[in-house]
Amino acid sequence: MHPLVVDIKRHSLEDGPGIRSVVFFKGCPLRCVFCQNPETQEFAAEIVFRPSGCIDCKSCVNACPQGAMDAQGPSLRVRELCQTCGACVRACPSGALALVGQRLSVDEILDVVLRDEPYYRHSDGGVTLSGGECTAFPEFAGELLARLRGHGISTAIETCGEFSYAQFSQLILPHVDLILFDVKLASDEDHVRFTGRGNERIWSNLARLLATVPERVVPRIPLIPGITATRANLAALAARLADLGARSLTLLPYNPLGVTMAERLGRPYPACAPKTLPKAGDVSETIAWFRTEVARHSFKFLSA
Repeated sequence: MHPLVVDIKRHSLEDGPGIRSVVFFKGCPLRCVFCQNPETQEFAAEIVFRPSGCIDCKSCVNACPQGAMDAQGPSLRVRELCQTCGACVRACPSGALALVGQRLSVDEILDVVLRDEPYYRHSDGGVTLSGGECTAFPEFAGELLARLRGHGISTAIETCGEFSYAQFSQLILPHVDLILFDVKLASDEDHVRFTGRGNERIWSNLARLLATVPERVVPRIPLIPGITATRANLAALAARLADLGARSLTLLPYNPLGVTMAERLGRPYPACAPKTLPKAGDVSETIAWFRTEVARHSFKFLSA
């Protein structure tokens, strides 16, 4: 599959060491209720609507060849009729409508990320493939990573762990320096409830990676209030990671960025997901407790 790219974020300090460019692929096998980037979940292109930017000019209504735009405004678009052709986006003079997902070649992505090569070199940074789920496109991701390596650029991926290990080990693993591997819930039942799939293959993939390239793997735990950030879940995750031989792990603070984007996509944000930032005191208390918990194990704790 040739992926759609949602964004290429330059000068990031949050997706691996140093200054990095992050390529966000569109499409993910999971449906996490707390997803911070819901626009990357679907594999197909989507149209988002920003109500605050709409000037009610009806240009989109007149431009849509399928008649999917309701005359009362873009927020009432008939999604069953929409073919995501982008005519409404091109006609919109205010930028209230936008098409999410563009098809870029490996060369086109390289043309963007190679502009910052001096920053990578002087900060020990590089390029990170993210999403969505970049491992859903093993051939494309593998070629891009190999080409980056050919330019002497450090490579990293962010993954939910739900991938074919055979394809991953053959096409991606030889070309990646760092694997930021998210683990969310220890319970398979809870994993199904909050992500839409079980976690058996995720744990299996993580175990195989830690057995073969432990120095390249950093497990990460997102701190979602009331879901992943419970003491029972965190303790269970820490114990299992220690059993698998993890050398380090990190915590990811939660930011409900997905709430606004879900609204712009016309997609209701799940009721069970927190919609506000957690209290700073609660986060610091959880991290302090977790430091004590992981001290019982042998791996290094990297703070959020």
